[in-house]
Amino acid sequence: MTRKTLLLLLAALPLAASAFDDNGSYFEHKNWEIACDNTGTCRAAGYQAGEEDQAISILLMRGAGADAAITGEITVIDPNGDDKNRQALSGHLYLDDKNLGNVTLSDDEAGLKGRLSPAQSEAVSKAVVGSGKITFRTDKLTWALSSEGANAVLLKMDEYQGRVGTPTALIKRGKDKKTIPAPAAKPIIHAAAVPDTPPRVLKAGDTEYSALRHLLAEKAGDECIDISESENSITLYPLDSSHILTETSCWVAAYNSANYYAILSADLKTITASVDVEDGYDYSDGTIEGGGRKRGLGDCLFITRHTWDGKRFVPTYKAGSGQCKGFPGAAWMLPTRVTTVQKP
Repeated sequence: MTRKTLLLLLAALPLAASAFDDNGSYFEHKNWEIACDNTGTCRAAGYQAGEEDQAISILLMRGAGADAAITGEITVIDPNGDDKNRQALSGHLYLDDKNLGNVTLSDDEAGLKGRLSPAQSEAVSKAVVGSGKITFRTDKLTWALSSEGANAVLLKMDEYQGRVGTPTALIKRGKDKKTIPAPAAKPIIHAAAVPDTPPRVLKAGDTEYSALRHLLAEKAGDECIDISESENSITLYPLDSSHILTETSCWVAAYNSANYYAILSADLKTITASVDVEDGYDYSDGTIEGGGRKRGLGDCLFITRHTWDGKRFVPTYKAGSGQCKGFPGAAWMLPTRVTTVQKP
């Protein structure tokens, strides 16, 4: 076989695919939920039963790979605390009446949070799929973690990471010695430089406004009612010498709003591509942010980011708060897509 023939045969072989979904995975059942990202890391969160003020959540996180261990974090809402001046909260984690040790919850931007020890994390992961009851107790209060849904959620973790039937599985543990997929590297996204030229804003009555608005409305379709029924301003951001990003209101609802984004030719007469952004609302320095609140309380959130790489806006981050269960601003943000963005 000649070297040329060998190279042709190798080129025809399919590229090795990642063991994990490029867009990750999300699943919830009863009082538990799980988000697994494109690197293979999974985050499972459990909450209290119901929506009472005395809320608790425990996050169990595990990376991909045979040697990855379970790590845990805990957060609670202290009904007697001061949200504007939160004080550290010290208590003990219990499995039924067995004291699993002290946990100190310190204030951060998202509330009172603390890390579990490796032994506590393992104990929680075993208890919630069995008959054990996990509580967090201080001298005055007790928070109870629900185990309803944990079995199904942690089985999803095993399935996503390829552990079912192996000694490292959390649920369906066995003696299968199959290879467990290693962690996937974060995709590297090379962000393109964008001009620092101030954007142009077109308003109704401007020379180019009417034709551009008609062009955008035709491309956006019925989903963007604001373009066809309102005369909102259109903002033009230069991306390079031949591409311009256009931004205008798409729709407005009770708690959220979204813009329509498209890439235009330099003469503003041709849409070269629509930008597939989920509920995008803000553009800055080559990145479009999207997401919003799932309800008026503002405690259920989702976030997306798309970054310009010189050819298109690439999805670089996606995360959500999941059920949130009464935690203002969410107990956790659970990513399903993560990347490394390299600035120009």
